[in-house]
Amino acid sequence: MTKTTAPGKTPSPAETAKPHSVVGDQPKSPTMVFIGAALDMSWRLAIVVLVPVIGGFALDQHFNTSPLWSITGFVLAAAGMFIVIKQMLRAVSQIPVVKKGQPS
Repeated sequence: MTKTTAPGKTPSPAETAKPHSVVGDQPKSPTMVFIGAALDMSWRLAIVVLVPVIGGFALDQHFNTSPLWSITGFVLAAAGMFIVIKQMLRAVSQIPVVKKGQPS
């Protein structure tokens, strides 16, 4: 029976992971990057906006404080939208994209 030895260093997931823009060995087209970013941002914005606004409205009805919690929910939703858009712009700006006329 032959003995085998383990490799000296196990690669970390960061060393073996491929960038988000790579499927197989082909970079994504700009259209696919845009569609993916738009879909990702849309569900994040829906959650960030709907939860505080609906929650504020429900709290207003429960405590009978007409505009207080609705306005608070709206302000939280606006702050959340800013954070989500900022994160998406940062993430999309780091994705390498193949431009027309460039070899892939």
